[in-house]
Amino acid sequence: MKTRVGFSTTDENLTLPLTGIINLLQDCATFHSQDTGYTSQWLKANNRAWFVTDWQVRLHKPVTMGDNVTVRTYPYKARGALASRYFTITDWNETPFVTANSLWIYMDLDKMCPARTPDEMFMAYGIGAAPTEQFGNRKIRFPEKTETISSIKVDRTMIDSNGHVNNGKYISIAEDFLSDQGYFDFFRIEYKSQAHLGDLMLVKMGNENGNVYLDITDDENTSFMRLEAINESRDQSYADSSAGRI
Repeated sequence: MKTRVGFSTTDENLTLPLTGIINLLQDCATFHSQDTGYTSQWLKANNRAWFVTDWQVRLHKPVTMGDNVTVRTYPYKARGALASRYFTITDWNETPFVTANSLWIYMDLDKMCPARTPDEMFMAYGIGAAPTEQFGNRKIRFPEKTETISSIKVDRTMIDSNGHVNNGKYISIAEDFLSDQGYFDFFRIEYKSQAHLGDLMLVKMGNENGNVYLDITDDENTSFMRLEAINESRDQSYADSSAGRI
């Protein structure tokens, strides 16, 4: 997917924020599905959906206003209801802006449970080679102590075609609270449950070893989304310790 970064998608520094990056990745994955014939319309008509359960996103250099970018994705592992996808965002000289790893689950929306993905669907998507890049553990090791810093009620602008809060909306909320916490170039994101129209979301923050943690929960402390923000360029030991773990 080739595109150009527009003014309307950038922040006050004319840089594409994490929300914009996630939106590009989601769009590329859904366009891939459209091109295989398993379109968003087909999925909706058959009460099926692909839900992303987690991201690991590495920023190599800022994406800025006016940049020409190419977004690529392919699944590299698939079994049952689960599929892993790798993503890259590069400039048109193939210099990387962003690389990302993700895990997706194929859902039966009638039963709200995982469904076995048809073999012909995996064949249509195609399975590529596993990336050599290391992203570390998928699961976030959350600190014991967090502080509730905000509460937000879900409105209609947050809801997508699956009837719950869009993945990118959680990221947008998180970015509001990360903006004054320093520079981060690696993010782990876990989606734990679904928020719906009218739900109350609590935003909780914690800090540990220079990393910032955000937990968006309901009022009974059930997580909707968890995020870990890391500065890998500051803490090379963290990046080294993650080597060999996917």
